Amino acid sequence: MKKILFKGGVIDDIDQKLGVVKGYGSIFGNVDSDKDIIEKGAYSRTIKNNGSRVKYLYQHDITKPIGKMRELYEDDKGLAFVAEVPKTTFGKEILELMEYKVIDENSVGIMPIEKEIDDKGNRVITEVKLYEISAVTLAANEEAKILEVKGESAKIDYYTKRFDNLIKFIRKGNITDDLGYLVEYELEVLKSLIARDHSHQSDQELSRGNAHIETKKDEDDSNSIINYMFNNLKSKSK
Repeated sequence: MKKILFKGGVIDDIDQKLGVVKGYGSIFGNVDSDKDIIEKGAYSRTIKNNGSRVKYLYQHDITKPIGKMRELYEDDKGLAFVAEVPKTTFGKEILELMEYKVIDENSVGIMPIEKEIDDKGNRVITEVKLYEISAVTLAANEEAKILEVKGESAKIDYYTKRFDNLIKFIRKGNITDDLGYLVEYELEVLKSLIARDHSHQSDQELSRGNAHIETKKDEDDSNSIINYMFNNLKSKSK
């Protein structure tokens, strides 16, 4: 089953007066802690198909958009972007935190589409679907957060909060194509988190043994996760 991944980048420049942030969502060629490598060209198709819908968020939270992309492209270093941040109170606070290096990293929310294992055991990602770029205090893997939530009750509270935020987001109405893309992203994140919690296996472990195999178990797990999410949303919307 394909899962949402979070990979780190950097903030290069901030212009508080103009409300512009320049940086990289992710860097090409680096082997990260998950033994993943994103290759140049991995973002080319998703930029062409969905680039106009990619938003700049705070901490991967779809309810906290910071701004929109003015430029989004690949260069030799990585996924480069220029984002416009409106001069709202929230926007000004984020820009000030960036200026003081309290927030100094970016992170992308992506779904791997094409990947292969190299001779060193690294997973080489050659194509992804990009949902968003976030300004973050730490470019941490969102999936790791749920593993730090101790106890079944705490995990249920964690998921409930995510579902409640999503429902509030949907209930506002006027779901444009751009907002629909963010809703899709949040559902994919929740599906990934529930799958991770359910299986107690890392995405790395799954990909090493089944990089090119779609198993019946994966399909069953995916269906049960989708049903779980649908039933939660349905019951909470009543």
